[in-house]
Amino acid sequence: MRTLMNGMKPTLTILSVFLASMAQAQITNPAPYCDGSFDDAGGFNVDDAIKSVSLGTLTNNSGGQYGGAHYVFYNNLAAPVLTKGVATPLSITFEVHGGSGYGVWIDYNHNNAFEANEKVAGSTANGWLDLGNNVTVTASVTVPATALTGETRMRVRIVEDDEYTMTNGAAILPCNANTSATGIMDWGETEDYKVNITGGTTAKPQAAFTASATNGIMNNTIITFTDNSTNAPTGWNWTFIPNTIAYQGSSSGTTNNPSVQFTAVGTYTVKLKVSNAAGQDSITKTGYITIAGGGMSIGEMEAYHSFSFYPNPSNGLFNVGENCQGATLVVTDMQGKSLLTLHNFSGSKLDISEFKEGYYFIKVVNGDKLYQQKILIIK
Repeated sequence: MRTLMNGMKPTLTILSVFLASMAQAQITNPAPYCDGSFDDAGGFNVDDAIKSVSLGTLTNNSGGQYGGAHYVFYNNLAAPVLTKGVATPLSITFEVHGGSGYGVWIDYNHNNAFEANEKVAGSTANGWLDLGNNVTVTASVTVPATALTGETRMRVRIVEDDEYTMTNGAAILPCNANTSATGIMDWGETEDYKVNITGGTTAKPQAAFTASATNGIMNNTIITFTDNSTNAPTGWNWTFIPNTIAYQGSSSGTTNNPSVQFTAVGTYTVKLKVSNAAGQDSITKTGYITIAGGGMSIGEMEAYHSFSFYPNPSNGLFNVGENCQGATLVVTDMQGKSLLTLHNFSGSKLDISEFKEGYYFIKVVNGDKLYQQKILIIK
């Protein structure tokens, strides 16, 4: 028995190696994806082939056409990592003997199908491949933000089929139309690969912004607005109400961080709308910016009128100086967010006792003059 078992060891070892290699070998069944095989029309074989494919860290030098129906899924090769929004170089070398087109598709939404908007490279209708034994094409693949992350399938295909291409040109499809003689492509090769999509975001942005200042002098102060939105917006649209502004430098209403000069006295509302491939969001800050005329400097006006609201600190009930009569009062938090706006103010007291304890700003716009005072509520 011992002798028998010892004699079987080489056989078992060979069988183990064979089974292990079979587990790692490429496969010729495309399921669950569509059929991409070829029927060598009339029994005549044409060696239109994919000789090599390179995408990021993937390099496969097959050297020629795969046998049989000329379809293969190289599931045994490591999937290259494709990061959303990052361009990855693609290079393919073909052997081309007739009028052929090529195409590359990636199943971005993981639905086991190659859709028209998932074609990442390929021939146009009149973009025939050159004839030759080593015809190389290059492209750049950038995964969109809406693609699902994780491992998915990529298909590379070259097709020569006179009946098909005379009607549709070189812009080939990823699949055969059906299993009939005319539905299966005549000559070429199809290769499938794994790719791994990472990074990016599929969430719509959440709008947020800040300003370098929240008050200034007409036709003087330049205020820079900074986009602080999350989830990687790719589009910006700024709105100022009233629209009496001038963008500075190369900035505009569609840049992410515009610089703005205000050309009229008053209080401005600022709105930012941001977007990416997943959606859009907006934020509005009412009465966010206050612009004074060209009289005294802001510092001089603040110092001169610092007595306008007293006692300071208080429990939220402030006496108001005569200089505030008929003016517009804007109460903001320390980040400049407008909490209360009073137009044509009249009275001798300002009651904001419902506000929480803490520091606030009160801005007063009276004609072309701007006053600002920091107040403290203590309860």
